[in-house]
Amino acid sequence: MQNKNASSKNSNHYEIDLLTYPIPNDLIDFKDDISISTINHINTSNQQIINKAKEFYYKGQSSKAIEYHQYYLNQGINDADFYNNYSQLLRDLGRLEEAEIFARKAIKLSPDCDNNYFILGLILKKKGKLNEAEILFRKAIELNASSSEYYLYLSNILRDLGDLQKAEMFIRKSIELNSENSIAYFYLGNILRDVDKLKEAKLSLLKAIQLKPDYAKAYCHLGGVFKLLGELEQSETFNRRAIQLKPDYAEAHLNLGNSLRELGNLTQAEIFTRKAIDLKPNFADAFFNLALILLLNENYIVGFDYYEYRFKKEKPVIPHGNANIKIVNDEKLDKREKLLVITEQGLGDTLQYMRYVPYLRNQGFDISFCAQTKLHSLIKASGIDPNPLNPEQTNTILDGKWIPLLSLPKYLKITPQNPLVTDPYIFTSNELAVKWKNIFSKHKRPIIGINWQGNLNMEQNYQGRSIPLEIFAIILEQNDITMVSLQKGYGSEQLEYCSFKKKFIECQSQIDLTWDFLENAAIIKNCDLIITCDTSIAHLAGGMGKKVWLLLKSVPFWTWGKKGESTFWYKSMRLFRQKERNNWKETIVRVSNELKKELRDGF
Repeated sequence: MQNKNASSKNSNHYEIDLLTYPIPNDLIDFKDDISISTINHINTSNQQIINKAKEFYYKGQSSKAIEYHQYYLNQGINDADFYNNYSQLLRDLGRLEEAEIFARKAIKLSPDCDNNYFILGLILKKKGKLNEAEILFRKAIELNASSSEYYLYLSNILRDLGDLQKAEMFIRKSIELNSENSIAYFYLGNILRDVDKLKEAKLSLLKAIQLKPDYAKAYCHLGGVFKLLGELEQSETFNRRAIQLKPDYAEAHLNLGNSLRELGNLTQAEIFTRKAIDLKPNFADAFFNLALILLLNENYIVGFDYYEYRFKKEKPVIPHGNANIKIVNDEKLDKREKLLVITEQGLGDTLQYMRYVPYLRNQGFDISFCAQTKLHSLIKASGIDPNPLNPEQTNTILDGKWIPLLSLPKYLKITPQNPLVTDPYIFTSNELAVKWKNIFSKHKRPIIGINWQGNLNMEQNYQGRSIPLEIFAIILEQNDITMVSLQKGYGSEQLEYCSFKKKFIECQSQIDLTWDFLENAAIIKNCDLIITCDTSIAHLAGGMGKKVWLLLKSVPFWTWGKKGESTFWYKSMRLFRQKERNNWKETIVRVSNELKKELRDGF
């Protein structure tokens, strides 16, 4: 891009002695797209000085380049374009405070120059002052509404600020002004991905590649979109192409590792993930994904160690509380210190790992437990903690240290050979258990509780775990049973339209209105069997010691390992694994056949 003054759009002086400094851009490689121009009215000797500064800059001799600029400044020249150029050189060198000073001087001397506002906006963006940068980019557009680059940068600022709707609007304006800019299509694709317009995102990234066939970053991001669309083979292909184009591209190696893991090729997944770490030694996302591979391969000791990188990822895990005390950090748990355990991630995670809170208390630890409020009644009834804390109460604990709940397996060295807690640890109240026993006594046995849909917010990270309700009709074709829907929220609407709605228990509407986990535990207790996909219901039933059949996608979450019908996490659980990716029908047929055997042999 050639930067211009709004007042000089029709001038020819840019055709003479054009001098440029490239602007490294932290959003993407823009070196060929943006340049700075100097002016011609400086005298010849000063022009030669700037030429020499430019020569040193390109040779990587930044200190010499600065020296020549400083010499020019010492001549007492007060020129807006020079200040603009110098501010960009300082920005490239990371001297942002000085860069800002000279950029503001340029604006003061030439307040009608759109480029001056644009350059200051770039500097402030790099300083993290996004709101101020937005104002400056808008000012640049006000002075020069024909610059596609200004709209592009404004779009990226808005995306960083979380205003995706306006970000999309301005990047489309950038494309309207310059429909041949591959970078604009790349960013549009990213925005569309962020707002879950995945098919549109795919088309936009394909357009970026069409305009720039060697665009490694676009191939990598398109591979990510294909993964979100569930097209894993395509995801693998495009990430491999990104690596061909840019062999040192750590993010592409990571993304390829992710796709290979989902495809079940764990050996190659580990190789590419480790390569990402070699290329970028502090790559937290790569260490975290390596943890998922190692844990799935049942390498628990190293896997749990790397799992700590979940707090350092680009999108880190946020614990359910803000403690004012120090975190336990790679040290032995000390009984002499009070310990605050804080939950994180989903309800299923809390239900699975809260077993270690009473275990530690029994070992002599003085423990406080912060958990999601909706689980408190169940936590109390189960004897996990008599007075669990709300997330808002964590800052009232002033003694001891705190630890995230899912870090306990690391410190306790949990493995299949050392599970520590295998007996039931979740209990409902006697009152609720009797209540639902009486309600269910009026209905035909066996009564089987089912759950088919996972949390919508987790679907992108754990694609393919949910099962269409209608497929459960296969079970009813050869088994005379009464079904109970344990589904709550998203996915429960399928119940209205399924072909076997009349096969559900007569009190189903009452169950649908029961959201309390303690009471749902009573409902589960009075079922003969639970059949579920991988959701919190699996952990609730398993923690109660209830007979539960868990239906798993071909490459499941690491908790369940790669093979086998049993799991050390829950004695009463049986695993039914997909034999073919996305083929739930075959899995349900096996479940139906096994259920038929159970009924025949006396359920």
